[in-house]
Amino acid sequence: MVRAILPVALVALFSAGASGADDKAKSDPPGAHLEVTITGKAKYALDLGGATADDFTRAVRAAEKAGRRPTAAPAVDLTVEIKNTADKPVTVWIGGDPVVLTLTLKGKGAVNAAPALAFTEEFRSPRGVEIAAGKTHSIPVKALQSGYRGAAHWAYWTAAGDYELTATLATASSPAPKGAKDAMEGFGRVTLTSAPFKIVIEEKK
Repeated sequence: MVRAILPVALVALFSAGASGADDKAKSDPPGAHLEVTITGKAKYALDLGGATADDFTRAVRAAEKAGRRPTAAPAVDLTVEIKNTADKPVTVWIGGDPVVLTLTLKGKGAVNAAPALAFTEEFRSPRGVEIAAGKTHSIPVKALQSGYRGAAHWAYWTAAGDYELTATLATASSPAPKGAKDAMEGFGRVTLTSAPFKIVIEEKK
């Protein structure tokens, strides 16, 4: 059995106002003692498979409108790091349906697509990891494909130039931060947003 899920609606279950880039990392609620950062390779070659930027964008939008998966997102070599800034261990959900990592690209040639796809209906329970005080947990990112179950949001560059990539992680942590919505069993819902990570796209040689 399958059902259509809008990724934006799912993320809204955690926070209605934590999306968007800023010049610093942030959390909702504030003071969650967790920080998300993007690290890794910052330069890539432009490769649209021979298509023009307009044709490539039209193809992505057509797939999005039809509720189909667009063309493969560009490959990257990045890491999303979750840092515990508290002075004691914190347990953070890092997998399962309640956890949604969304990668949003900004720039003159940026295209972000989030089609309403169908997913199997079974619930995938969250799984957590304990992060010691001052330590980090790393999530490898090999393509700009993210969102619900890692397959509901695509980001593309369509021209050479400068871009900014932002990671938004809807998750939960324990002990529950002050002001966080209850996620049961001592966990509180948290949305973490990274500072923008600068990416440079160069013409393919």
